[in-house]
Amino acid sequence: MGSTAGGDDGNPTPAAAAPLSIMEFLHGRRRILEPPRAVTTTAGPPSWARRVRLRTAGAEASSSSPAVGSAGSRAQQGGDDGAEERWLELTLRPPAGPPRLRVAAPAWPVAFGYLSTQGRLPYMEDTVSLRPGFHTWVDGSPMHFFAVFDGHGGTHVSELCRDRMHEFLADELVREAASFLVRRELATAAVIGTSSFAAAAPAWAEQQEEELAWRAALARAFGRIDAMAAIPCACGRVVARPPPCECPRSVFTGYVGSTAVVALLVRGTVVVANCGDSRAVLCRGPATGAPSVPLSYDHKPNRADELARIHAVGAQVMYKRVRGVLAMTRALGDRKLRPEVIAEPEITITKRTSDDQCLILASDGMWDVISNETACHVARQCLEHGNSPPIDPSAASSSTVAAASSRVHGAERRCFHAAWVLGRLALARETADNISVIVVDLRQREW
Repeated sequence: MGSTAGGDDGNPTPAAAAPLSIMEFLHGRRRILEPPRAVTTTAGPPSWARRVRLRTAGAEASSSSPAVGSAGSRAQQGGDDGAEERWLELTLRPPAGPPRLRVAAPAWPVAFGYLSTQGRLPYMEDTVSLRPGFHTWVDGSPMHFFAVFDGHGGTHVSELCRDRMHEFLADELVREAASFLVRRELATAAVIGTSSFAAAAPAWAEQQEEELAWRAALARAFGRIDAMAAIPCACGRVVARPPPCECPRSVFTGYVGSTAVVALLVRGTVVVANCGDSRAVLCRGPATGAPSVPLSYDHKPNRADELARIHAVGAQVMYKRVRGVLAMTRALGDRKLRPEVIAEPEITITKRTSDDQCLILASDGMWDVISNETACHVARQCLEHGNSPPIDPSAASSSTVAAASSRVHGAERRCFHAAWVLGRLALARETADNISVIVVDLRQREW
């Protein structure tokens, strides 16, 4: 397969020749190039590899792009017009792009499944977002994103959260990572040459700075979503600002928004940001007798601190609702209810332990009828002993049930089973709201 010496005409053989341009091929060194030999690998050619077929004897040159590695003759003489077909291999540079971030091996693997159903309501306003490995932290650790959004007054804000929240968070994490690296360099330089504090301070400071960076990124991502929650027209079209659209139903309402509970998993840490009455619960410890660990707290008017904040701005709570309209005190959107209803999330950071079983995120359609302890007990049983659901979720109506898991191995099936059982239990207890449940398995199980 090695190259040989030059040919009779003094030119090197194609194996040793430099690549020819099309003009050289047509008007310069006249010789026939062999098409590439058939390859035995099943992998396809790169997208930037092309092979050109030229017809040069008495006919205009035409080009085609047969599959690289397909068989072709050395030259095809004659034909209806006496044309001569020749092959020329063109290998272009691969498209340039931004450097890819290094993704570390997931030392804390996650498996997940979800169920989202409209329940007994005639409409669906919940959305979920599952983005495993959506970003990489500065040390190469993968970051996983899971979220539940419960819309009210329409689906405009909840769909916006589903489609854009993870993108905004990734942007803010990039900014915070750059600032974090600068602060770490300055802190490292500051402790050089000091006493024994120099050995312990960097590790403690790095952990604290990481948490500050994650908190800041989540807070700004929530703020960007809230700023984009435009006022929708009654016809359903979203308009950024007045004047309204010119439809006959151009009546504005600002009573549209969404709750948001977001869980960010990175290394051995669970970061939860909550705005509204959706909830995140960590199931920790054995299946019998272990209390659940709430990672978020509902923003309801019956919370003493939230009620005091509303009264401080001169507003009232009537019929357990802000201004008698909204049954929560924080949400994204709802511009007509400012400043009582704010979009500032509460953020908790929890270290994972070897006793952690799973993480449950759900909208209030489930939490209204199922306690934290019951939800954790059901999820534990499904993950340890669960079988496949009795029905095929793909056979259900897409407008009623949306259930999925991103992979096909057993862990995801059991996570989906846990979410499915929790959703069915909420329906059996006659919840009157949409139901969305995400179950994330936090243990590395042997199947």
